[in-house]
Amino acid sequence: MTEKSTVRTREMGIELKTQREAKQMSLRELARRADWSASKVSGWENGRRISPIDAAIYLANCGTKAPERNRLLELTKPPSDRYWVRPYFSELVDPAKSLIVQENLATRVISNSPTALPGMLQTEDYVRTLYEMSGRYTTDRLQLLIQARRDRQQLLQRTNPPDCLYFVYEHTLRSILRDPALMHEQLQSLVLATNLPHCTIRVVPASAPPYHLIGSRFTIMEFAEHPAVAYEESFAAGLFVDDRVAVEAFYVLRTRLEQVALSERESREFLIRLTEEFDLMTG
Repeated sequence: MTEKSTVRTREMGIELKTQREAKQMSLRELARRADWSASKVSGWENGRRISPIDAAIYLANCGTKAPERNRLLELTKPPSDRYWVRPYFSELVDPAKSLIVQENLATRVISNSPTALPGMLQTEDYVRTLYEMSGRYTTDRLQLLIQARRDRQQLLQRTNPPDCLYFVYEHTLRSILRDPALMHEQLQSLVLATNLPHCTIRVVPASAPPYHLIGSRFTIMEFAEHPAVAYEESFAAGLFVDDRVAVEAFYVLRTRLEQVALSERESREFLIRLTEEFDLMTG
C-alpha cells in the first residue's frame, strides 16, 4: 500500500466490508458491478483512502440505506490534521465503536489508566457505577453503554487476541467505588485476568513518582501493517492521534511507567493481597 492508512480510513474499510458482506456479495462481484479492479476494492477495505464518490457508488451497490450511507460518507472527509475527535455527547457518533475497530485490528495494546481502571478490565458493576456517578446518561442509554463495554471486552477472549499491557495505579485500586464488596469483586476479576497469557497488568505503586498528575487515560495500539496510534480519553470526547511525533511522546511516558511499576509477578501478588483486604472489609 503506497498511501499510509489512518484511524479514519481503517474504520471506513471495516465499515465497507461489513456492508458488502451483509449483502452476501464477494469482493470480486462488487468490483465487477462497479467496473473496478478487485485490487482497488481490496485496498479500500484494508484502509486506503476512498473518495466520497467512490464510497457512494460502493454503498449503492451494497444497497445501504440513506441514514447509514450518510453516516459512513462522513468518514470519507479528510481530517484537517492527524487528530480525530469522537465526541461522547453526539447522538450521531459512537466513539466506542471506533475504538473497538482499532483494538480488533491491533497486535498490541498498551493502556495507561491513572484515574479509573482500564475499560477492558472493569466488571459490570464497576462500569455501571462509574456511568451512574457521571449523571449524564438515561437508564436506556446506560444499558446500551454497558452492553457496548461487554462487547468490547470480548477482545480478550478471542482465539488470537493482541498482547495487552495495562498500567493501573495503587491509589485507584484502593479507591472504594460504591462499597468494598464491589471492589472485592473487581479485584478478583483483575487477579483472574493476570492468568491470561496475553494480558499483563503492572501496578504503579503509591511510592512511585506521581505520574497520574501528568499522564492522561490513553491507549497505544500497534498494528502489523500500519503505524501505531494513540487514543486519549477525556470526559467529553475520545481523541485518536495519528501524528508520529505525538505518538512517540506517549511511548516516552510508557517507558517511564515501566521503570517505576511493579513487575508482573509483584503486581499479581499486590492484587491478591488487596483482594484479601477488601474481603475483610466486607465481613
